[in-house]
Amino acid sequence: MSPGDGPAFVEDFLAIYRLFGGVEREEICRGTVTVAQCFAFQVLLSGPREMSALAAALGSSTSATTRLVEGMVRRGWVERCRTEDDRRKVIVELTASGVAQAEQLRQATISRMDAVMEQIPASERHVVCRATQLLREALEDRCPPSPS
Repeated sequence: MSPGDGPAFVEDFLAIYRLFGGVEREEICRGTVTVAQCFAFQVLLSGPREMSALAAALGSSTSATTRLVEGMVRRGWVERCRTEDDRRKVIVELTASGVAQAEQLRQATISRMDAVMEQIPASERHVVCRATQLLREALEDRCPPSPS
């Protein structure tokens, strides 16, 4: 990116962010879950997380994540348990219905993104994938999640 490209890049990036947020809300979550719950499902699909680690992965505070998890517990999607070695630590894990919901959301996201990628010429898709990977790595390096 040359110095003059900055504003155009920012404009494009923010537009992508808003558009994807709309897709998440309207087409993926469909009022069944909140966008924040959708993100939590995706994180928890990789396995149980200690509450503060889940908060960090979501870029949220521990107290906000605790409220989010409470709603998911009420819906039967997650369980919380305390660790034996330190009763202050809370582990959050998907239930069977939570796994089913998370997998359904993940598949809906994959299907929607596959449809988006089909709009890009096949010969250019690898460029988009690589650029997305590089952008993610740069963001993770320069914009780490806030400590809880």
